[in-house]
Amino acid sequence: MKKKKTKLDFHSDFNWCVDNDFQVYIKPMELTGHCRIAVRKGGISTQGKPSLYCKEKDITIYSKETLGSVLYKNQNKAAEKLPEVLNYLRNLYGKV
Repeated sequence: MKKKKTKLDFHSDFNWCVDNDFQVYIKPMELTGHCRIAVRKGGISTQGKPSLYCKEKDITIYSKETLGSVLYKNQNKAAEKLPEVLNYLRNLYGKV
């Protein structure tokens, strides 16, 4: 039997993603009204941009956006799946 996720699990997965520099968001597709879930590794460090120059460390930090394969009809449908995506990332990369 599958355990039902709670709000506490969602917040724990969300905090794990932030602490491990994963930005997870809903990205609208142009002209269609549909959207996809996007994951940006390094997105917290780069403030959601592809790159950011860090003056203190004198380096450029890069991030990479990956769009999910599922196309959702609206943002509400995508938002329902966000907890699953956060949990998937935690399970996939949390054991490394």
